[in-house]
Amino acid sequence: MSKPFSILSCLLVLAALLIASPGQAQQLNDAEQKAIQAAVDRAAASVVQIETVGGLIEGGGPIEGASRTSGTIVSPDGYILSSLYGFIQEPSGILVSMPSGKRVAGKIIAKDTQRNLILLKVETDVELAVPEAVAREELQPGQWALALGKTFAKDVSSVSVGIVSATHRVWGKAVQTDAKISPNNYGGPLIDIQGRVIGILTPLSPQDPSATGGFEWYDSGIGFAVPLTEIQQRLDTLKEGEDLKPGLLGINLKGKDIVADPAEIAAVRYNSPAQVAGIQEKDILIGANGRPIERQAQLKHILGEAYAGDTIEFKVKRGEEELTATVTLAGELIPYERPFLGIQLDRNVGDAAIVTHVFDDTAAKSSGMEPGDKILKYDDTEIDAPQTLREAVATAEPDVPHTLVVLRGENVQTFEVTPSGMPNQFLAATAKPKPSEGAEPRDGIATGESDFQLAEEQNSAKLFVPEAAKTLPSLGLVVLLGDAEFKIEPQWESWKKLAGEFGYAVLEIQPASESRWSRPEISVVRKMIDRVRDNYAIDATRTIAVGGKTGGAMALLHGFENRDVQNGAVAIEAGIPRGTNIPDNEPLERLEIVFMNPKDSETAEKIGTQVETLEKLKFAVIQAETTASGGDSLLSEDDVETLSNWLNSLDRI
Repeated sequence: MSKPFSILSCLLVLAALLIASPGQAQQLNDAEQKAIQAAVDRAAASVVQIETVGGLIEGGGPIEGASRTSGTIVSPDGYILSSLYGFIQEPSGILVSMPSGKRVAGKIIAKDTQRNLILLKVETDVELAVPEAVAREELQPGQWALALGKTFAKDVSSVSVGIVSATHRVWGKAVQTDAKISPNNYGGPLIDIQGRVIGILTPLSPQDPSATGGFEWYDSGIGFAVPLTEIQQRLDTLKEGEDLKPGLLGINLKGKDIVADPAEIAAVRYNSPAQVAGIQEKDILIGANGRPIERQAQLKHILGEAYAGDTIEFKVKRGEEELTATVTLAGELIPYERPFLGIQLDRNVGDAAIVTHVFDDTAAKSSGMEPGDKILKYDDTEIDAPQTLREAVATAEPDVPHTLVVLRGENVQTFEVTPSGMPNQFLAATAKPKPSEGAEPRDGIATGESDFQLAEEQNSAKLFVPEAAKTLPSLGLVVLLGDAEFKIEPQWESWKKLAGEFGYAVLEIQPASESRWSRPEISVVRKMIDRVRDNYAIDATRTIAVGGKTGGAMALLHGFENRDVQNGAVAIEAGIPRGTNIPDNEPLERLEIVFMNPKDSETAEKIGTQVETLEKLKFAVIQAETTASGGDSLLSEDDVETLSNWLNSLDRI
């Protein structure tokens, strides 16, 4: 039995050794070993090995063979909880090795996608051992915690020893432990020194709610267990075959600092639970079910513990008035479709919305808007900046006419517009960026090509910044994600050449392995983008990630999780990795997606269902063929120019 000690445990044992005789120290060690073994023995009969057979690989094809995971018996009549991580391949068969040694078929009953758990059922003619559970309220940081699993041995539990690090982590969903948690024990129990189950082990992440979120921390001393007593309260719902889903409110908050900013409403989704309950823009949520909300993080904790169908009574501050709003959280929101008015604004003007381009076949064109129009109002919203108009259009009621007031020359005119959805094709090219008349080059802006590797990361990177950075008010950003199959070098000069014409910087990042990207490297890509943004004026509405193969998958994953800094994702011969949680389309956080594949590519067929899913969620999705003739590059010069034109129009409204 392997027993990695926590720091606290080591200190306690060392202190005992310092004051004890050699014989007493051995007695203490023996007693400790016996206590751990007794706890394991008490819970072991409730831990089972699960084999999953067949299923689907990324892209939709079948797989053969079996994989294993662990499970914890939670009902004497054959109900078993496990981690959703072990089932993301949607297995065609499930076999469970019972404590008696008999292997029986299992079936999936329901999933808890809020806490990444799954409920299975086996038929049994004997009563199964159900472990005793301990409530979260009885736990104390620093107490013993033992992680059990039978993934690799059906007869003997693997044991990893640690402590309870914290009792409310991942927005209140889980208990944290420093015991080594990995696929070796996912689905098994975390127990205390008395053999009582603290929770079910599963990967979790505060940033990534997918079934694989948090997997990157395996065996790192950062592990999580979902409290069993809290799942037991929902067990009857799962037994009925009803999935438990995250409870959705349907709001966007103002500000980005969740530990400092109040929970002020920036946008309310149309027909969402929040709107139905009367919550409005600029309201501040200051309490929920008797718990105070002073910061956004507190709201995230409250919602992190809640499920669809739960009712929350919010205390709302509206101006100087305090109100109460009772909300029933939803499992799904009506998909949000971003309205497309059909205009582009002057990027050189920050304190007004001045039209520079009107796209054909759009609401703006049909209404008679023209370049040079200065937009004064959208419905009742006074427009004093491009972002004000962007938000007003994005959050307005869909599928109804809206009023635009513009200044044309010296005349004020009013137009009625009914925006359509975002286009699913590349639009005609718009004018390339130009500095404002008389703009002088700014000093202190480094341009040209440079190495950009971060000292703390293994990923190699380089950055190219065009001379235009000295005169344009802001730059777009192209993030190129190479791998062993998607070579950046053959296309690097094409991107550099067009960077000056279209006003963007180019950041190339390679995976740490130099062959393929891994999900944990999402944070590395974000860190590098942030570093560029720290040094240059980068426009998030014109920031895209472009990648092929595993780099294409990374472009999508990073975009889903970081829409505040990336508004476009280009996946070349790549799809969305299995197990990925596709977020809702949001009014204030935009992501447009391009799938590019060579003619007759098998990838185009495999990702068909993914495109359908994205379109149902109302994402703007473009499917296009590459024109590359083969060789090392998946993109031709024409493809690079097409994507540069697309980037140049991404800030359209």
